[in-house]
Amino acid sequence: MAVLTFNVAPDSVICAVYEEGGCREHGVFEVPETKDALLLRMQRMTRLYGALYALTGIGVSLGNEQDVVAEDLKMTLQLPVLVMACGDETELAQRTLAAF
Repeated sequence: MAVLTFNVAPDSVICAVYEEGGCREHGVFEVPETKDALLLRMQRMTRLYGALYALTGIGVSLGNEQDVVAEDLKMTLQLPVLVMACGDETELAQRTLAAF
């Protein structure tokens, strides 16, 4: 079991895969100019990592006030999504693993 996390900052997004043993994959990408482009990028990353890991859920940190629509994420990613307002990547991973 693994979870995928997106820590959305004003100019970049940290994307990581966590299992009980810790971080397995880690990457950073620039925030696209539109919310739709960001959502599309998150969907692509979910499909990519979903093919490699048995994802049980997704954690999204919106601690930076980035306007990402949680309902869109929940409907389009087809996995349980935990949306939180925390900027700490480790805390996001721990809470997501505990939730899913």
